[in-house]
Amino acid sequence: MEKILSRLDELEKQNQTLLEEIKSLREAVKSQQPASAQATEELKDRVSVAENRIEEHAQTKVGSSQRLPVSLTGMILFDSNLLHGAGSYNPDPNYADYSEGQPGGGATLRQSVIGLKVEAPQIAGGGQIHGSISMDFDAGGENKDIFRIRNGDVSFDWSARSITVGQDKTIIAPLEPTSFAHVGIPPLAGAGNLWLWRPQLKYEERRALSLRTRAVFQAALFSTGETYATYPIAEAYAATTRPALQGRLAIIHDWSDRTKLSIGVGAHESESHISGKSIPSRVLSSDFLFKPLHWLELSGTVLHGENFANLGALPTGAAVDGTTLIPIKGSAGWMQIAIPVTNRLTFDAYAGRQVNESRGLTLNQIAGNLIYAGNVLYRVGPNVMIGFEGAHENIVYANHTLTLTNRYDATLAYLF
Repeated sequence: MEKILSRLDELEKQNQTLLEEIKSLREAVKSQQPASAQATEELKDRVSVAENRIEEHAQTKVGSSQRLPVSLTGMILFDSNLLHGAGSYNPDPNYADYSEGQPGGGATLRQSVIGLKVEAPQIAGGGQIHGSISMDFDAGGENKDIFRIRNGDVSFDWSARSITVGQDKTIIAPLEPTSFAHVGIPPLAGAGNLWLWRPQLKYEERRALSLRTRAVFQAALFSTGETYATYPIAEAYAATTRPALQGRLAIIHDWSDRTKLSIGVGAHESESHISGKSIPSRVLSSDFLFKPLHWLELSGTVLHGENFANLGALPTGAAVDGTTLIPIKGSAGWMQIAIPVTNRLTFDAYAGRQVNESRGLTLNQIAGNLIYAGNVLYRVGPNVMIGFEGAHENIVYANHTLTLTNRYDATLAYLF
C-alpha cells in the first residue's frame, strides 16, 4: 500500500507539472502574431500531446509481474491497394500474398503492429536494461493471420556503450525508406534494402569527437537466412542459417537539434554451406543521412558484394556455372528525399535498385530489380496518419525479358 500511495503521489505531481506546462503553452499560443502560423500550429500540437500525456498518467498504470514499467506500442494499420501490370515481385515465397502477383487489388489489417517496451532499474556502472518486442499478423503461408515476431531485443545500455541480444535487420544497412504501405515487408525489399530480421548479438561503442560530432562503432555476430537466398540446389543440401561477422563505423555531426549529417561504412563476412561446399558471402556498404534544413532530409544506402541475398537482398545468392557452384556478385542501393512541409504534412520520394551478375543464372532467374515510389503522409491528429502512395517496379530476367508493375496504396494508421 505504501508503494501504491507513493506511486499515486508521483503521478499527481507529474500531472500538476503537465497542467502548468499546458497553461504556459496556451498563453504562448495566444501571444503569437498572425504571421507566425507555423509556430502557432507547433504549439497547438505540443498542447495536444501534453493533454494526451495527462490522460495516460491518469488512466494507464501498467506494470509487469516484476513491478517494472511496461509500455504498449504499435499501430492499427489499414491498407488498401490496387495493382496494375504483371504483379509485384516478392522474393520470399513465404510472403507471396503481400503483393498478390496478379492484377487487381485488396485490403488488409495484417500489417498492424503490436509491441511492448520494458525498462528495468539501473545496473552496475550506471547502466540500465531495456527490453522490447514487435509483432504483426503478416506471417505468410497458408494461415496468414497469425502473430509473427518482427524484431525485439534485450539491451544493456551505459553512457558510452551498449550490448544487445535480439532480432533485427543487419547493422551494415540500418536505414530504410518511409512507407505505411509496406510494413509487413519493408519498402524496397529486393531493391537495395537489406531488410531480413535475424537473431544477432551486437556491441556498440559511442565516443564524442567534439561538442557536436561523435563516432559510433558497432560489431555483431549475425545469423543469416540462407533459405531466403534460394540457392539452385535442393534446400535439404544447404544449411538454413550460418554465423556471420559484421562491423560498422559511423560519424555523426549535429548542426542543431533539427539538422545533421551521418555517414556510415560497414562490412559483412560469412560462408554458405551447400552440398558440402563453402560459398563466400561478402558485402561492403555505406549509408548516409543528410538533413541540411529542417524541411529537407536525404538518406540512402549503397552495397556491393557477392552472395548477400541471405541478408534480405534480391535472390539468388549462388548459381551453377557448368559443374561449379559460384556466388552471384551484385550491386544495390536506394535513396529517399523527405520533405516535411509542416509538422502534419510530409512528402517522400524514394527509389532502389539491385543488379546481379548474369553469369550462371538460368534464363528465368531475376538479374535485376528497380522500384521507385512516392507518398504523401498527413497527420490528422496526434495519433492518426493517412497516406497515399504510388510505386512502379521493373523486373529484369536473365533472358532480358522485362516485367512492369504499378501499385497504388491508401493507408490509415492509428498509432499508440
